Amino acid sequence: HEAQAEGARAIVLNAGALTHTSLALYDAIRSIKTPVIEVHISNPHAREAYRHKSFVGMAALGSIAGFGAYGYEMALEAAGRI
Repeated sequence: HEAQAEGARAIVLNAGALTHTSLALYDAIRSIKTPVIEVHISNPHAREAYRHKSFVGMAALGSIAGFGAYGYEMALEAAGRI
């Protein structure tokens, strides 16, 4: 809720392995109004099958994956257009 209070346009989140396991993150993202943009340096869909499901992605406005660190720049660009 701090992001909302500070007037953030979006939250850029790389949750690492929690992406695939954390219902708590899903619930937290769903409980706020500030849009969340999920970022992954690698492409989870090109990796092990258990990485194909994203609890974060199910709650996020959108996801960017597989572009390395450039994904963060892409997420910031997207946030500026929200």
